[in-house]
Amino acid sequence: MRTLLLAIIALRHSTAIPIPNGQIGNAEVDCQENKIEIVFATEEDFLGRVFVLGHADNPQCRSEERGGRTTSISIPLDECGSVKTRSIDPPGLFISTKVMLSFHSQFVTKVDRGYDIQCFYMQADKTVTYPLMVSMNPVEPFSAVAEMPRCRYEVIDPHKKEPIEVATVGQQLLHTWTCESSSPDLWCMRVHSCFVEDDNDVRVTVLSDDGCAIDRYLLDNLEYGPGNLRAQKEAHAFKFAEDVVVNFQCSIRLDIRTEEECEVPTCPDISGKRRRRSHEEEERSKSKTEEEERGLTVDVRAPTMQVL
Repeated sequence: MRTLLLAIIALRHSTAIPIPNGQIGNAEVDCQENKIEIVFATEEDFLGRVFVLGHADNPQCRSEERGGRTTSISIPLDECGSVKTRSIDPPGLFISTKVMLSFHSQFVTKVDRGYDIQCFYMQADKTVTYPLMVSMNPVEPFSAVAEMPRCRYEVIDPHKKEPIEVATVGQQLLHTWTCESSSPDLWCMRVHSCFVEDDNDVRVTVLSDDGCAIDRYLLDNLEYGPGNLRAQKEAHAFKFAEDVVVNFQCSIRLDIRTEEECEVPTCPDISGKRRRRSHEEEERSKSKTEEEERGLTVDVRAPTMQVL
Protein backbone atom coordinates (compact mmCIF):
# COMPACT_ATOMS: atom_id res chain seq x y z
CA MET A 1 0.00 0.00 0.00
CA ARG A 2 1.44 3.31 -1.06
CA THR A 3 1.08 6.44 0.95
CA LEU A 4 1.01 10.03 -0.17
CA LEU A 5 1.08 12.94 2.23
CA LEU A 6 -1.31 15.54 0.85
CA ALA A 7 -1.44 18.50 3.21
CA ILE A 8 -0.30 19.90 6.52
CA ILE A 9 -1.69 23.20 7.73
CA ALA A 10 0.18 24.85 10.57
CA LEU A 11 -1.59 27.27 12.84
CA ARG A 12 -1.85 28.87 16.22
CA HIS A 13 -0.42 31.86 17.96
CA SER A 14 -1.81 33.60 21.02
CA THR A 15 -1.10 36.87 22.77
CA ALA A 16 1.13 36.09 25.75
CA ILE A 17 4.77 36.24 26.86
CA PRO A 18 6.30 33.54 24.64
CA ILE A 19 8.27 30.53 25.80
CA PRO A 20 11.86 30.89 24.47
CA ASN A 21 11.56 28.03 22.00
CA GLY A 22 10.05 27.37 18.61
CA GLN A 23 9.88 24.98 15.69
CA ILE A 24 12.56 24.80 13.02
CA GLY A 25 11.39 24.15 9.47
CA ASN A 26 8.44 21.96 8.61
CA ALA A 27 7.24 18.84 10.35
CA GLU A 28 8.35 15.56 8.81
CA VAL A 29 5.41 13.25 8.26
CA ASP A 30 5.59 9.55 7.44
CA CYS A 31 2.30 7.90 6.48
CA GLN A 32 2.93 4.27 7.41
CA GLU A 33 0.73 1.21 7.02
CA ASN A 34 -0.56 1.17 10.62
CA LYS A 35 0.34 4.60 11.93
CA ILE A 36 1.24 8.18 11.09
CA GLU A 37 4.60 9.31 12.45
CA ILE A 38 5.46 13.00 12.79
CA VAL A 39 8.85 14.43 13.74
CA PHE A 40 9.47 18.04 14.81
CA ALA A 41 12.79 19.90 15.14
CA THR A 42 12.99 22.68 17.76
CA GLU A 43 15.27 25.63 18.43
CA GLU A 44 16.02 24.57 22.02
CA ASP A 45 15.60 21.41 24.08
CA PHE A 46 11.95 20.40 23.93
CA LEU A 47 10.21 20.38 27.33
CA GLY A 48 6.56 20.24 26.25
CA ARG A 49 4.33 17.61 24.70
CA VAL A 50 2.76 16.60 21.39
CA PHE A 51 -0.83 15.39 21.32
CA VAL A 52 -3.84 14.76 19.12
CA LEU A 53 -6.47 17.44 19.65
CA GLY A 54 -9.35 16.08 21.68
CA HIS A 55 -7.36 13.05 22.89
CA ALA A 56 -4.63 14.50 25.11
CA ASP A 57 -5.65 12.22 27.99
CA ASN A 58 -5.09 9.07 25.94
CA PRO A 59 -1.47 7.84 26.35
CA GLN A 60 -1.57 6.40 22.80
CA CYS A 61 -2.45 9.82 21.41
CA ARG A 62 0.25 11.92 23.04
CA SER A 63 4.02 12.03 23.31
CA GLU A 64 6.13 13.52 26.08
CA GLU A 65 9.48 12.86 24.43
CA ARG A 66 11.56 15.60 26.05
CA GLY A 67 15.13 16.74 26.53
CA GLY A 68 16.37 16.89 22.95
CA ARG A 69 15.99 19.21 19.99
CA THR A 70 13.69 16.81 18.20
CA THR A 71 10.43 15.25 19.32
CA SER A 72 7.98 12.94 17.62
CA ILE A 73 4.61 11.27 17.91
CA SER A 74 3.26 8.02 16.43
CA ILE A 75 -0.51 7.96 15.92
CA PRO A 76 -2.21 4.56 15.40
CA LEU A 77 -4.60 4.72 12.47
CA ASP A 78 -7.39 3.03 14.44
CA GLU A 79 -7.06 5.27 17.50
CA CYS A 80 -7.20 8.95 18.45
CA GLY A 81 -10.28 9.86 16.44
CA SER A 82 -8.62 9.73 13.03
CA VAL A 83 -11.16 10.58 10.32
CA LYS A 84 -11.31 8.19 7.36
CA THR A 85 -12.79 9.26 4.01
CA ARG A 86 -12.95 6.93 1.03
CA SER A 87 -12.03 8.29 -2.40
CA ILE A 88 -13.39 6.92 -5.66
CA ASP A 89 -11.19 8.85 -8.07
CA PRO A 90 -8.39 8.20 -7.44
CA PRO A 91 -9.38 5.03 -5.53
CA GLY A 92 -8.06 4.99 -2.00
CA LEU A 93 -8.55 6.26 1.54
CA PHE A 94 -7.89 9.65 3.12
CA ILE A 95 -7.00 9.57 6.83
CA SER A 96 -6.76 12.89 8.66
CA THR A 97 -5.93 13.97 12.21
CA LYS A 98 -5.12 17.18 14.10
CA VAL A 99 -1.93 17.40 16.14
CA MET A 100 -0.70 20.10 18.54
CA LEU A 101 2.99 20.80 19.17
CA SER A 102 2.91 22.42 22.63
CA PHE A 103 6.08 23.84 24.16
CA HIS A 104 4.56 24.00 27.64
CA SER A 105 4.04 20.79 29.62
CA GLN A 106 0.49 21.76 30.64
CA PHE A 107 -0.82 24.84 28.82
CA VAL A 108 -1.14 26.00 25.22
CA THR A 109 0.97 29.12 24.58
CA LYS A 110 1.83 31.63 21.86
CA VAL A 111 4.65 29.67 20.25
CA ASP A 112 2.65 26.44 19.92
CA ARG A 113 1.66 25.09 16.54
CA GLY A 114 -1.17 22.90 15.39
CA TYR A 115 -1.25 20.74 12.29
CA ASP A 116 -4.14 19.39 10.25
CA ILE A 117 -2.54 16.29 8.73
CA GLN A 118 -4.00 14.24 5.91
CA CYS A 119 -2.55 11.07 4.42
CA PHE A 120 -3.80 9.36 1.26
CA TYR A 121 -3.54 5.59 1.03
CA MET A 122 -3.87 4.55 -2.60
CA GLN A 123 -5.81 1.39 -3.34
CA ALA A 124 -3.74 -1.26 -5.12
CA ASP A 125 -5.04 -2.38 -8.52
CA LYS A 126 -5.44 -6.16 -8.37
CA THR A 127 -5.95 -6.59 -12.13
CA VAL A 128 -2.56 -6.57 -13.84
CA THR A 129 -2.16 -7.32 -17.58
CA TYR A 130 1.60 -6.79 -17.71
CA PRO A 131 4.35 -5.82 -15.29
CA LEU A 132 4.69 -2.10 -14.76
CA MET A 133 7.05 -0.31 -12.41
CA VAL A 134 6.55 3.36 -11.58
CA SER A 135 9.15 5.41 -9.74
CA MET A 136 7.58 8.31 -7.87
CA ASN A 137 9.34 11.41 -6.65
CA PRO A 138 8.84 12.08 -2.93
CA VAL A 139 5.91 14.38 -2.25
CA GLU A 140 6.91 17.42 -0.22
CA PRO A 141 4.55 18.41 2.61
CA PHE A 142 2.58 21.59 2.11
CA SER A 143 2.82 23.96 5.05
CA ALA A 144 1.11 27.30 5.61
CA VAL A 145 1.48 29.25 8.85
CA ALA A 146 -1.56 31.11 10.09
CA GLU A 147 -1.75 33.40 13.07
CA MET A 148 -4.29 32.52 15.72
CA PRO A 149 -7.27 34.89 15.41
CA ARG A 150 -7.41 37.85 17.79
CA CYS A 151 -10.93 38.16 19.16
CA ARG A 152 -12.82 40.97 20.87
CA TYR A 153 -16.26 41.62 22.31
CA GLU A 154 -17.81 45.08 22.08
CA VAL A 155 -21.14 46.63 23.00
CA ILE A 156 -21.70 49.54 20.61
CA ASP A 157 -24.26 52.07 19.49
CA PRO A 158 -26.05 50.42 16.52
CA HIS A 159 -26.26 53.73 14.66
CA LYS A 160 -22.95 55.45 15.44
CA LYS A 161 -20.99 52.16 15.57
CA GLU A 162 -19.09 53.47 18.60
CA PRO A 163 -18.50 51.70 21.95
CA ILE A 164 -20.97 52.63 24.69
CA GLU A 165 -19.65 53.47 28.15
CA VAL A 166 -22.85 54.89 29.69
CA ALA A 167 -26.36 53.82 28.75
CA THR A 168 -29.87 54.06 30.11
CA VAL A 169 -32.18 51.13 30.78
CA GLY A 170 -33.97 50.17 27.58
CA GLN A 171 -31.46 51.86 25.27
CA GLN A 172 -30.80 49.95 22.07
CA LEU A 173 -27.38 48.25 22.00
CA LEU A 174 -25.50 46.11 19.51
CA HIS A 175 -23.40 43.26 20.89
CA THR A 176 -20.59 42.31 18.48
CA TRP A 177 -18.02 39.50 18.55
CA THR A 178 -15.21 39.78 16.02
CA CYS A 179 -12.09 37.72 15.38
CA GLU A 180 -9.35 38.95 13.06
CA SER A 181 -6.95 36.60 11.29
CA SER A 182 -4.48 36.72 8.42
CA SER A 183 -6.24 33.57 7.15
CA PRO A 184 -9.94 34.14 7.88
CA ASP A 185 -11.09 31.31 5.60
CA LEU A 186 -9.16 28.81 7.74
CA TRP A 187 -11.29 29.33 10.87
CA CYS A 188 -14.82 28.95 12.18
CA MET A 189 -16.05 30.63 15.36
CA ARG A 190 -18.89 30.03 17.83
CA VAL A 191 -19.83 32.28 20.74
CA HIS A 192 -21.01 30.54 23.89
CA SER A 193 -21.10 30.68 27.71
CA CYS A 194 -21.86 34.39 28.06
CA PHE A 195 -22.64 35.99 31.40
CA VAL A 196 -23.20 39.43 32.86
CA GLU A 197 -21.96 40.46 36.29
CA ASP A 198 -21.85 43.52 38.51
CA ASP A 199 -19.12 44.95 40.76
CA ASN A 200 -20.09 42.55 43.55
CA ASP A 201 -19.45 39.45 41.42
CA VAL A 202 -23.16 38.70 41.07
CA ARG A 203 -23.29 36.73 37.81
CA VAL A 204 -26.16 35.78 35.50
CA THR A 205 -25.76 33.53 32.44
CA VAL A 206 -27.30 34.93 29.25
CA LEU A 207 -25.94 32.51 26.61
CA SER A 208 -25.63 28.76 27.18
CA ASP A 209 -22.65 26.44 26.67
CA ASP A 210 -24.25 25.51 23.35
CA GLY A 211 -24.34 29.14 22.23
CA CYS A 212 -28.10 29.54 22.61
CA ALA A 213 -30.07 32.29 24.33
CA ILE A 214 -31.50 31.63 27.78
CA ASP A 215 -33.66 34.75 28.21
CA ARG A 216 -34.49 36.55 24.96
CA TYR A 217 -35.33 39.72 26.89
CA LEU A 218 -31.69 39.98 27.92
CA LEU A 219 -29.98 38.58 24.82
CA ASP A 220 -31.60 36.63 21.99
CA ASN A 221 -29.98 34.00 19.75
CA LEU A 222 -27.01 35.45 17.88
CA GLU A 223 -26.71 36.21 14.18
CA TYR A 224 -23.49 35.05 12.50
CA GLY A 225 -21.77 36.88 9.63
CA PRO A 226 -20.84 38.52 7.46
CA GLY A 227 -17.89 36.15 7.12
CA ASN A 228 -16.89 33.24 9.34
CA LEU A 229 -15.42 35.27 12.20
CA ARG A 230 -18.18 37.66 13.19
CA ALA A 231 -21.40 37.47 15.21
CA GLN A 232 -23.77 40.14 16.45
CA LYS A 233 -27.12 40.76 18.10
CA GLU A 234 -29.14 43.81 19.01
CA ALA A 235 -30.48 44.03 22.56
CA HIS A 236 -31.74 46.57 25.08
CA ALA A 237 -29.72 47.81 28.02
CA PHE A 238 -30.55 46.37 31.42
CA LYS A 239 -28.95 46.62 34.86
CA PHE A 240 -28.80 44.98 38.25
CA ALA A 241 -31.19 46.33 40.86
CA GLU A 242 -28.52 47.69 43.21
CA ASP A 243 -25.62 48.42 40.85
CA VAL A 244 -25.09 50.53 37.75
CA VAL A 245 -21.98 48.65 36.61
CA VAL A 246 -22.52 45.95 33.98
CA ASN A 247 -19.76 43.63 32.72
CA PHE A 248 -20.29 41.20 29.84
CA GLN A 249 -18.03 38.22 29.16
CA CYS A 250 -18.22 35.35 26.66
CA SER A 251 -16.19 32.43 25.40
CA ILE A 252 -15.39 32.03 21.71
CA ARG A 253 -14.71 28.59 20.28
CA LEU A 254 -12.32 28.57 17.29
CA ASP A 255 -12.14 25.53 15.03
CA ILE A 256 -10.24 24.73 11.88
CA ARG A 257 -12.70 24.93 9.01
CA THR A 258 -13.32 21.45 7.60
CA GLU A 259 -16.65 21.91 5.82
CA GLU A 260 -17.74 24.19 2.99
CA GLU A 261 -19.63 26.34 5.50
CA CYS A 262 -19.03 26.92 9.20
CA GLU A 263 -21.54 25.31 11.52
CA VAL A 264 -23.48 27.69 13.76
CA PRO A 265 -25.63 26.80 16.79
CA THR A 266 -29.10 25.47 16.07
CA CYS A 267 -31.22 26.95 18.83
CA PRO A 268 -34.90 26.50 19.73
CA ASP A 269 -37.35 29.37 19.50
CA ILE A 270 -37.83 30.81 22.99
CA SER A 271 -40.25 33.59 22.06
CA GLY A 272 -42.23 34.75 25.05
CA LYS A 273 -40.55 32.57 27.62
CA ARG A 274 -37.32 31.98 29.46
CA ARG A 275 -35.48 29.00 28.05
CA ARG A 276 -34.97 25.87 30.12
CA ARG A 277 -32.33 23.39 29.13
CA SER A 278 -33.62 19.99 28.10
CA HIS A 279 -32.27 16.75 29.51
CA GLU A 280 -30.62 16.01 26.15
CA GLU A 281 -28.83 19.38 26.17
CA GLU A 282 -27.58 18.84 29.71
CA GLU A 283 -26.22 15.42 28.79
CA ARG A 284 -24.57 16.82 25.66
CA SER A 285 -22.99 19.64 27.65
CA LYS A 286 -21.77 17.19 30.27
CA SER A 287 -20.24 15.03 27.56
CA LYS A 288 -18.39 18.04 26.13
CA THR A 289 -17.05 18.87 29.57
CA GLU A 290 -15.75 15.35 30.09
CA GLU A 291 -14.19 15.15 26.65
CA GLU A 292 -11.39 17.56 25.77
CA GLU A 293 -12.48 20.07 23.16
CA ARG A 294 -10.88 19.71 19.76
CA GLY A 295 -11.00 23.42 19.08
CA LEU A 296 -9.51 26.41 20.82
CA THR A 297 -11.48 28.51 23.29
CA VAL A 298 -10.74 32.12 24.21
CA ASP A 299 -12.55 34.33 26.72
CA VAL A 300 -13.47 37.86 25.68
CA ARG A 301 -14.77 40.64 27.90
CA ALA A 302 -16.53 43.77 26.75
CA PRO A 303 -15.44 47.12 28.24
CA THR A 304 -17.24 47.95 31.48
CA MET A 305 -20.50 49.81 30.96
CA GLN A 306 -22.65 51.85 33.33
CA VAL A 307 -26.42 51.59 32.94
CA LEU A 308 -28.47 54.31 34.60
